[in-house]
Amino acid sequence: MSKIITVWGNPGCGKSMFCCNLAKVLTADKKKALVINADSSTPMLPVWMPERMIETASSIGNVLTGLEINNALIAERVVILKEYPFIGVMGYAAGENPFSYPELKYEKIKLFITEASKLVDYIILDCSSNMLNFFTPSAIEAADLVIRIVTPDLRGLNYLKAHKALLTDEKFHYDKHLTFAGLARPFHAIDEMDNLIGGFDGLLPYSKEIERCGTSGQMFKALGYCNQRYLSSLKLVRKRLEEPQEEQEEEPADLPEGTEVVLEEPQGLKKEEEAMDAVIE
Repeated sequence: MSKIITVWGNPGCGKSMFCCNLAKVLTADKKKALVINADSSTPMLPVWMPERMIETASSIGNVLTGLEINNALIAERVVILKEYPFIGVMGYAAGENPFSYPELKYEKIKLFITEASKLVDYIILDCSSNMLNFFTPSAIEAADLVIRIVTPDLRGLNYLKAHKALLTDEKFHYDKHLTFAGLARPFHAIDEMDNLIGGFDGLLPYSKEIERCGTSGQMFKALGYCNQRYLSSLKLVRKRLEEPQEEQEEEPADLPEGTEVVLEEPQGLKKEEEAMDAVIE
């Protein structure tokens, strides 16, 4: 069975980009990862691969609403990235919307995640910000490690406050989630937001180069533009996944040292190999 990592947070906080960067890091030693996005409001297959025509037969909607779900059916629908053969993706296809398929069923989502976890070493669940999408709470419940990403501003703060009440059940392990500040910029009051949100475990700084990768259909190439603080957050996730489960439960979250944060734009293009080495070491 694979390790299941669930990523959730407020709209526009950089969840999908983080999932792509994490997939690159986790497959650096040729392990296999599957990135799954089940948000039908924003079909991700054409975002990940704008140059490829993906038929609706490959849509995750066909699997989640099918009569039977098993790992063979899921394997047929996984789209492998040409440049990164150890990374597979699943999502909705171009033109699909929330009314393209019947409403998702909780039990089928749980079965889907269980069956998908038999195929690869890592499952990365890129969740919708909308908790009414049953995939999000199901993914949080099923995860070995949950990462919540919030923008360090009032939007992120109020999103977190509003959704905390929906995840009070012990099965969601709310207090054990890692919390990252997404799209952190120099003008953000990181120290104040850190106190209000309850402590950031890491930062995912914004950069123009990363944004450009997201808008040009090159999300899986953004790792080379991540600065040291972003890489440190990826490194923390990798470390948590490598720890025995008992240690994860007993050890408190690692907090960034100090409260003063200086965010800098990356100087030039970093090689992806160097970025991955920085995380793996």
